[in-house]
Formats: sequence, C-alpha cells, structure tokens
Amino acid sequence: MNDAGKLPEDLRKALDTGVLRRLPATFLPFVNQQLHQWEFLFGNEQESVRRLVLYVDRLSPAASAVLFRDITRLEEKMDVKHWHLSTSEQTIQNSSELARSPYFQQWRQAVQAVFDAADRDALRKTDSEGPEHRLILIDIPAALLLRRETAWRRWQGTGKTIDLDVSSQGDLRRGMQLLVNGAEDRPGILRSVARRAKAAPGNVWVLDAGDDLAESIMEPRAAGSVHLSYPRLNAFRESFSHAMNSMRKDLSDADAVFDRLRTIDVTSWCPSEVAEDAATREFVRALYLSGNGAVIFSNSFVEWGASEAFRRARPLVLTARFGVRAKPKAFTGVAVFDNPDTVNPTPSTDDLAGSAQDAEMLAWYVWLSAARYPEYQSSTVCLCVAESLAQAYLIAPGDFELAASDNQVSIGNLQEALNRWVA
Repeated sequence: MNDAGKLPEDLRKALDTGVLRRLPATFLPFVNQQLHQWEFLFGNEQESVRRLVLYVDRLSPAASAVLFRDITRLEEKMDVKHWHLSTSEQTIQNSSELARSPYFQQWRQAVQAVFDAADRDALRKTDSEGPEHRLILIDIPAALLLRRETAWRRWQGTGKTIDLDVSSQGDLRRGMQLLVNGAEDRPGILRSVARRAKAAPGNVWVLDAGDDLAESIMEPRAAGSVHLSYPRLNAFRESFSHAMNSMRKDLSDADAVFDRLRTIDVTSWCPSEVAEDAATREFVRALYLSGNGAVIFSNSFVEWGASEAFRRARPLVLTARFGVRAKPKAFTGVAVFDNPDTVNPTPSTDDLAGSAQDAEMLAWYVWLSAARYPEYQSSTVCLCVAESLAQAYLIAPGDFELAASDNQVSIGNLQEALNRWVA
C-alpha cells in the first residue's frame, strides 16, 4: 500500500503476507481507511488496528474463517456482493447500504465481537500491571453562578461534594491554573503525567471554551499534549463556516462541499499548536464536520471535543474548562453554521444564566462520555470544580487519598493528591 512506510514493521510484514484478504468485504473499508490515514490517528486508534491485523495474521486460515463467520453469514443475508461497496474507505454509500439493512444491528455486534477477541488476545500476551490511573478535571468558572442546592443533582449521587479552601490563592481561577500548571517549586498535573513511562502523544488533553487556561499553559507545552482553545480556533471556524454556507441547499451540493472540507488543506486556518500536529488538525476537522454545535457554541465545543477525545485517544489526563457564550440572536441560521455576528449586526450579549445551565449539564456529560469505556471505569478520578461555590464534585476509587475525606481541602493538598495519582 502507498503509506506502508509509515506503519510499524510488524504491521507491514503482516500486510505483506496478504492478511487483508482474509477480512470480510464490509470489514475492509474501516481497516483500509485507518491504514491509509495512519499519521492522522492517535495512539489508541493505531494500536486497536494493529492488534486486530496481527491477531488475524497469527491465526490459521481456518481459524480466521471462524473468527469472521458471523460477519460473512450476515453479508450473505444482506446480499453484499450486489452492493456498490467501496473496500478502500468508509463512504456515505457504504453507510447507507448498511444502515438500510434489517441485519445492521446484528452486523455491528458481530464486528465488535471480532475487535473484542483481538483485545482479549493482546491482554493475555501482556504483563498484568493493573489499570492505569487517569484523571478528568472539569472547571466551571466563577462567572457561571451555580446554586449550591442544585449544582450536583445531575451527578445522581455517583460521587461526593468537597469544599475547597482557596485562601492561599485568592480565587479558584488561579487555583485551577496551579492545579494544571504547578509552580516553580511544585509540579502541576501536566508535568506529573509527562514523567510517566507510558506517557505518549495524545495522552494529555486541554479543552478550553475561553483562553485563560489554554494561554497560561501554551508555553512551554508538554510534548504530545493536545491543547484546544475555542477562541484560538476562530480563523478555522470562520473559514469552515464560510465554506459550509457557500453551498446551495440541496443534497448533491452538500455532498460536494463536505467532500471538499474533508480534503482541503486546513493548516493555514490553525493556530500553531494545532497546525504542527497532523492528528490534531484532523481531529478538529472531524469535530466540525460532525454537525454537533461545536462550530457555534464554545461549551458544545468543549463537551463534544472531550467525548471524541475519550473515544479516539483514551487520554490519561483530560482537562475541560467551560465558559460564557453569547445569547442566540433572532433570525440567524445556526442550523447551517452561520456566524451570528456576521448575519445580525446587533451587538452580542453574554448569556451568563444559559451558560451556567450549559456547563452544569455538559460537565456531567463529559464524565458519562468517559465512563462508557473500560479504561475509565475503575481507576479514574473525576473532579468537577464549581468556582462560584468554592466546591467540587469528586468521583474516585477508594484508593484515591481524598476519597474518604470529609474535611475542607486546600488547593495545595488537592494538587499534591492529584499529582501523586497521575504520576
């Protein structure tokens, strides 16, 4: 294949043996696309594909036929051989054919079973070191006023509240920066996780609806960490929105515009921390193409960005900071990605109450997004800080040193506990 030089040696050798010929037709689009886009994948995605291909390569032809038996039977029932199926990449046509089939859900389950088998095989071949410690740190800034009696109701008793003593910092904004960045005499969580032997590109994420936190840690930036700030991506969004709104409102033109946006060079639209990394550039492109509000609303950008980071990269540390959004303007085309300030000249006004409601709900969604995956279910500390309350909500395993504490916690003690956890 054209991109074979970018692949690990063991994966290239497996491909040279013709291992892909053993894969069912509906399995090939995903695997081929991942292999061709290798440089745009995060480590977790690369390792998932690598595990699968090497597992199939080790099997005998008969054993690999058994592995894919349920999928091939379903392909016969779906009459796949008469589809216009692309095996080189995932296409809208492929997705439409699969989604229309009454066997689609069974097919999805069969595909997942194959990946599960490859994961179990890989787990048997590695030393059991226990699950890695992970941290999710969520910040709801002081401008977003939460009510103490209702702030944590969405968390449904899954954790506990802790009161924070910020007397040594003056306010929680500086306290949050200390937690993340540290000080000259005390490392923050970013430096602590960077010391881990298994730390790798894509293992640390910072998603900021504003630029306070992102700017404070921009330089020096830990190698391989992903920092995404909504304001710093303004040029990307403006160019992206302009291209989206250049299309005529029909499906054929929409397909053409989306195809262009999938392939256009976006490097010039990106701030330096995004432009320099291919996987991060493609992550932002895919996030904006998914049509989930990330182009228009900063808090949607943070929540959906976190959800996709968990799905694709499985980071060891993720920090998400919500912010203040403007009130929606009347007669603006949010549904088609219009920039409200361009369409409607009325001055923007901050929606503090709406932003607080957003953050209260979306913070819970960030945790739910992570909790879908086994990596986060037993060894993750999730701390959501409400600056306006000087309070936080903590979900943590029993071996986290603050899990059983009922006392007020200083930022310094919290920083030390989190550093020990992620280190």
